[in-house]
Amino acid sequence: MARRGSLEAERRAIAKDRDALAAREAKLRDNEQKSSIELMRKSPLGKAPFERVEAFFAMLGKLGLDEAEKRLSAS
Repeated sequence: MARRGSLEAERRAIAKDRDALAAREAKLRDNEQKSSIELMRKSPLGKAPFERVEAFFAMLGKLGLDEAEKRLSAS
């Protein structure tokens, strides 16, 4: 049988790994968001007047991303 102390040590090690993974995932989400912002700035939308971009995103929200992709791919 496994010793109680070794089981507890394994649980602590797993918890530590889980915490490290959660931190890595949070950092990845942050980096993805920063990359998205930079991509947006470099795109035609980033150079358009704010009012047009705001209206575009409102339309996109009504249409939905999947439908917008489908329609843009077909054009």
